[in-house]
Amino acid sequence: MALKVFPLRQANLHSLPPEVGVPTYNRKEVGQSICHVGVGGFHRAHQAVYADDLLQKGKNLEWGLCGIGLLPHDSRIRDVLQDQDYLYTVVERELGHDQARIIGSIVNFLYAPENRETVLQKLASPETKIVSMTITEGGYYLNQATGEFDDQHPDIKHDLEHPEEPNCSFGYLIEALNRRRQRGQPPFTIMSCDNVQSNGHVSQKMLMAFAELRDPTIRNWLERNGAFPNSMVDRITPATTDAHREFVREKFGIDDAWPVVPEGFRQWVIEDHFLHGRPAWEEAGAEMTSDVLPYEKMKMRLLNASHQT
Repeated sequence: MALKVFPLRQANLHSLPPEVGVPTYNRKEVGQSICHVGVGGFHRAHQAVYADDLLQKGKNLEWGLCGIGLLPHDSRIRDVLQDQDYLYTVVERELGHDQARIIGSIVNFLYAPENRETVLQKLASPETKIVSMTITEGGYYLNQATGEFDDQHPDIKHDLEHPEEPNCSFGYLIEALNRRRQRGQPPFTIMSCDNVQSNGHVSQKMLMAFAELRDPTIRNWLERNGAFPNSMVDRITPATTDAHREFVREKFGIDDAWPVVPEGFRQWVIEDHFLHGRPAWEEAGAEMTSDVLPYEKMKMRLLNASHQT
């Protein structure tokens, strides 16, 4: 007998099969102290799952997530998440065992191209304590030939000329940080979650270069007061396909327009350097450390060894 299929909504969670994990916390009480730029499949299979794990423990309710989309295709992400009350399904498929759970840690999403000022106000708000990013390697505007900041990129030129109407992540971050500086507020912690070695150092170097071009005063303030923790992330997350959507419908009775189906293994190593506190990620399996580099070196050795066998 086929399962009855329910659209993924907050009101339908109680109707899902008992083997599907659902949020047991009150999502109306979840704060938005973390803004995340770049809500793709990886973020939803990785950082958002760690956040959900903590919320399920009844802890860190202030550390919910507000997603921010900067790119044109992010309008589709906004539409799906809004329609599903910002809920989505994660299915871990390991050795023939399929485990589904509904993730509720994302409680808001802002689409920047249509709401620049709303996004800037959100980032500049005292509630925002961490801004995390998965913007891919290209989002850091690193000139691979020189190893320096690509100040000739059209996005960068635009955002320097129109600081209150930014297009790229750096434009949004620096404008919001400058507003905080002018109000006497401290900066938020900037945490890269991209699969880039020394990602915190890279984001710091590139953002500082942008800030210097925008206004050296901002750069000096950020250098004195900012934090850019390094992190190492790992979880294989294939792009969502129609086959995944159909599988979630047939196997679990969930009509989810954007599930994610990652591998079971996940890892997150984080440099413990935050300005205004942080979630207790270690209670969800993350490793907090004073130095991420040894972990990155070990990962590279393991990858190289696997390629040689």
